Amino acid sequence: MSARLIAMAVSLVGDAGVVRNHMRCSEADFIAYCDGQKELNASMLEAVVALIVHEQGNLIAKNREMLGELRKRRDEEKPAS
Repeated sequence: MSARLIAMAVSLVGDAGVVRNHMRCSEADFIAYCDGQKELNASMLEAVVALIVHEQGNLIAKNREMLGELRKRRDEEKPAS
């Protein structure tokens, strides 16, 4: 489970180093977590989940902004009735 959560966080953040720094762990421990050789303790699990939630929130906000712009353009292009 640790490896999957870390992979998700890295995918969302785009940088394994940022995820490792957020977890506040050594590079050796990070590799062990990613390889599934070591499970996350409760505080590290919480840190990874919090990072995933934060990044998902950012992604949702960006998507809403993009949809708002698309809707605005669509409404501006509608012919007057």
